[in-house]
Amino acid sequence: MAEYHHPSLGAITVVRSSRLRRLGISIRATGEIRLSIPSGVSDRQAIQFLNEKEQWAVRTRERLARRYPHETIELPYATRSHVLQLNPCPCLSPSARIGNGIIRVSYPAALRYDAPEVQRIIQQGIEEAWRIEAKAYLPQRVDALCKTFGFRCGTVTIRNTRSRWGSCSSENNLSLSIHLMKLPDHLIDYVIVHELCHTLHKNHGAEFHQLLNRLTGGKHPQLRQELKNYTTRWR
Repeated sequence: MAEYHHPSLGAITVVRSSRLRRLGISIRATGEIRLSIPSGVSDRQAIQFLNEKEQWAVRTRERLARRYPHETIELPYATRSHVLQLNPCPCLSPSARIGNGIIRVSYPAALRYDAPEVQRIIQQGIEEAWRIEAKAYLPQRVDALCKTFGFRCGTVTIRNTRSRWGSCSSENNLSLSIHLMKLPDHLIDYVIVHELCHTLHKNHGAEFHQLLNRLTGGKHPQLRQELKNYTTRWR
């Protein structure tokens, strides 16, 4: 249960660790909810704990949204292959559905689209669209770049990671963020090649930078600087 989708809270980041002593829940300023689970605690117990904390999580997230307001998402808005559609309706709560290239967000007509609870569902809908696009695009792009440059890597996992664009494990498995789908193609390739270089060099030493610079045609410094114009987080 690396990630869990709660019916009302949306995507929940799940962290399991043998160092944890008790179940815990935390909420970041971005609205992300993190559920910490000690070893020996079942998924059912963790979900029950989460359900018990649901109202607290809702209140806390609303309080943080007021304290740390984010950029309002409004129309027109589109991802690579999905268009956002807002639908005021006689419903009781906001919801998002993804299908046929549309992120369809329905919300009570009594609310405005820029209300925090509506914006949160819009974000979740967009992130789900990114997840769909990332799963369709990133693994095949990793495979193509491996063949181009002669790399070998393990599994490719797609996650809603906000702390980094990607990572490479000691077993050469790649983890890539769905937020890569915000980037133009050449920067996606740059991040992937960066992580593939870590299959040979597990640090950011001189040999790593020399290899990355060679594989990017001497553009490593420029690409690294350009990447700083983007963020894995909601602004």
